[in-house]
Amino acid sequence: MTHRISRIRGTAARTNMPSKPARSAPGPQISPGPGTQSVRTVLGDDGYRPLTDQCLRRGTALGALACLVRDTAREADRLHGKLRRHAAQVRDYLGDVLNPRLDAESVPVTGLLANTGHTTDLHAARFAQQMNQLVLVLENYQAAARHTGTA
Repeated sequence: MTHRISRIRGTAARTNMPSKPARSAPGPQISPGPGTQSVRTVLGDDGYRPLTDQCLRRGTALGALACLVRDTAREADRLHGKLRRHAAQVRDYLGDVLNPRLDAESVPVTGLLANTGHTTDLHAARFAQQMNQLVLVLENYQAAARHTGTA
């Protein structure tokens, strides 16, 4: 069954076929995301290697804290990617809506960013919250590592 949608809301009819990838799909990630990069910057190479080694040590408090740092950084990277993908979709949507070749009567007068603006704010706030959480977890890990003499 095919459901037609307007040019403003989308560019193609919905079908049961797999959807095409977005035109602004991010390329392969060459460098680590901001969460992992922050951990590497704060700890340096000499501190990052022991962090990964301590994650393998099960049953220790420092090992659990090291895993929490790693997982928090990975979640920040995931949320950053989600925010970037959403921003690309919003950019594409605005590019379609504000295309000068389109009839001016088909461009919405109000509510241009109704859902996209709110969702973007939510993604940005969640990413910022995760980065703040990473700072707190990383500070606790560094304090525990200094206390045990492994830093």
